[in-house]
Amino acid sequence: KQWYQRRVRGDIRNVQRMLRMEGLPPTVVQENERKLEMLKSKLTTTQASKVSDKYKMVRFFEKRKLFRKLKSALRDEEEEDVQEIRDKINYIVYFPLGTKYISLLPKEPYTDEKVIARQSEIMAAIKDKVTSGEVEDASRTQWSKDRNVTQLRSLQAPNLSLAERRVHSQPAPEPTSSDDFFIIDRG
Repeated sequence: KQWYQRRVRGDIRNVQRMLRMEGLPPTVVQENERKLEMLKSKLTTTQASKVSDKYKMVRFFEKRKLFRKLKSALRDEEEEDVQEIRDKINYIVYFPLGTKYISLLPKEPYTDEKVIARQSEIMAAIKDKVTSGEVEDASRTQWSKDRNVTQLRSLQAPNLSLAERRVHSQPAPEPTSSDDFFIIDRG
């Protein structure tokens, strides 16, 4: 990824040099300005993905731990813990990807007031987005171990009728192909 970022930065400098030249036709100037905007956005997305890739494993393990805690809290019917765990799961899933991740389950508790304030600020913003319906409640999904697919859990949807729960709890049908190439005739 480093070579890619260096390449994009070099392209940005080349376009900026081109724009500094005098006597260019307006169409060329407009085209290069568009190219410059596109390259700058590409650079910011690669930098954001670099930061998010750095904390991907930490977020994954925290999410797994919290889903286990949520499962046991639902089993033990501890309602006060359930909402707190749900908020933490949403924090992990919807944490801004371009920023340094602040762990919910650090080995040692945070002592810096700025870090604690930033974490609570992000937690509150994500909680507001979930309650307003702007983003989906990620704690209401089950992360499958064998696939990178989320499935609705029927026990976490109490407002559904029994028939609707059966429909939602059934696994999704496997996609079938109508391609004759893969049909094997054994007869």
